[in-house]
Amino acid sequence: MQSGHPEVQSYLDQVVSTLTIHVGSELIGVYLHGSLAMGAFHPGRSDVDILAVCAEPLHREPRMVLGEALAVIPTPPSGGDLEFSLVTEASMRARSAAPSFEVHVNTHEEPFVVDGSDRPGDQDLVIHFAMARARGRALIGPEPRDLFPEPVRDSLIQAFLGDIQWAKEEGAAAWEGHDMPELASMAYQVLNAARCWRYLESGELGSKVEGAAWLERRDPDPDTRALLDAALSYQRGGIPNQPDERTVSGFVERVEAMLRSAVS
Repeated sequence: MQSGHPEVQSYLDQVVSTLTIHVGSELIGVYLHGSLAMGAFHPGRSDVDILAVCAEPLHREPRMVLGEALAVIPTPPSGGDLEFSLVTEASMRARSAAPSFEVHVNTHEEPFVVDGSDRPGDQDLVIHFAMARARGRALIGPEPRDLFPEPVRDSLIQAFLGDIQWAKEEGAAAWEGHDMPELASMAYQVLNAARCWRYLESGELGSKVEGAAWLERRDPDPDTRALLDAALSYQRGGIPNQPDERTVSGFVERVEAMLRSAVS
């Protein structure tokens, strides 16, 4: 699978090669599952989101060696930090509200490498698994729909709620090191809420940019459109004016209430 970005494709090739070397025959597949997989990647503003699935758990030392090997691969010069998780097939199929993982790598924030044995699990993986199944792309291994199970709707909505709450609580602090952390936080909260709204009404999973485009077509309210335009402008590399914090909070809380009412 070609990414359409030569620098990024070279980076993906190195990630796959590193996984093949360190995981070996236990490696089942490697999958893109974020904006890069969905044609919404914007260098410098989007992460490179990768999931890998292995047949059996790794011991602690090989897990950490793998994580460190991935973390030191130079990220694409045009920008794009790695967000990576290695999970076992059993964890991926367990339908847990917070699936366990072998190792997580995030080249944006320290610690860059997190050993899964030290953590109870990661609720975000529920979203990652669902996105990989719906819109992911196999770098190696079987097609995503042949590997990842259908998500449990309530668990997915609860994971969306957890992500929204995390973004609200962390605010700009979660985006230190990114361009304009205040704008980065605003864009993430607004676009993520739009993506969640789209899922609630249509059942479709997609990128945050797609969610905003869907909502712009659906909601004629000028304040909503202005908010979405500002978030999209930042995501696409622009520098919009910072929307009023109360407007952002009101929009996000509106979607949060919709998510809560949708949980059976």
